[in-house]
Amino acid sequence: MLPRLISLFVVLAIPANILGYSSALNDSERLLLESELTLAKKPGLYFILDLKDKRISLKARGILLREWEVKQVRYWGNPVAVKPISLTDKMTILPPKRERIEPGESDEDKKYELKALELDDMPSSYTLSFAGGIFLRIRPEAKGWTSIFPMTLSTLKRHTLFPLKTVWFSVKKKPFTSIEIVLNNKRESQALYWAFTEGTECIIF
Repeated sequence: MLPRLISLFVVLAIPANILGYSSALNDSERLLLESELTLAKKPGLYFILDLKDKRISLKARGILLREWEVKQVRYWGNPVAVKPISLTDKMTILPPKRERIEPGESDEDKKYELKALELDDMPSSYTLSFAGGIFLRIRPEAKGWTSIFPMTLSTLKRHTLFPLKTVWFSVKKKPFTSIEIVLNNKRESQALYWAFTEGTECIIF
């Protein structure tokens, strides 16, 4: 109990500039700081998605652990409140799968080598679904002729799929927000997928 109280005292005493904000805060930045303090009091990891400065920060107890540079942002739908939201699902065409061994099928002559999932096994293009109808689409920057397909797909979504989803969610009286994030490369995108786990909290600013 005592270590937790000491930790809480330290978190509450963290100045704004240590968390990455200037001492002269505007209203939205102050709201962001207050929201982050609620997460910094908890033991788990959390993310700050800063659309203004184009960066994604992975933090724990207010300490920056890793940062991703955002190359491009496209936003569609309802505004997102500056408050912690939880990841509910990670959606991708080919999700990484662990090998399964069925019980009761033993063979002394067989040698099973369990393969641990590595960073290279993670998808580079995927969608993170958050509570409140918020969908975060992540993909790496494509260069040269390989950029034609993702750019065309993104354009089609903005002009067809997103309007239809907006109408559908509106009929169901639910909010809908889609944010497309383009990262530097495939490796960065895979690392972000690996870092995000179900239940992870995030603040979108």
